Amino acid sequence: MSIKPIDLQTLFVKMAEVSKEQSLVKEQAALQQSQAARAQVVKELEEDHRVTQTPEESEVQAVKEDESESGEEKQGRQEAKPERQSDESGGKEVVTDPDVGRHVDLSG
Repeated sequence: MSIKPIDLQTLFVKMAEVSKEQSLVKEQAALQQSQAARAQVVKELEEDHRVTQTPEESEVQAVKEDESESGEEKQGRQEAKPERQSDESGGKEVVTDPDVGRHVDLSG
């Protein structure tokens, strides 16, 4: 089957359309990737500006309050008398201060 001149004329006219379609197909992947990147950037910016409250905050505060209450009770008991430990091997009695190591002096 041979190509006739009339067929060539119609092919040459359609060649511009075919080339446009082929270039769009090639660019489609790059365009999709750039659109996905833009959408991701917009999503991240929205998340940065959004303020979210975690449900764990109330639990953490309750734990801190429990610790501070138990810490105050323990301090009151420890201030009454210093801890004494006896060394079993030598029979020496070691007195330790409960406040040692709790306060750090940063002023020098």
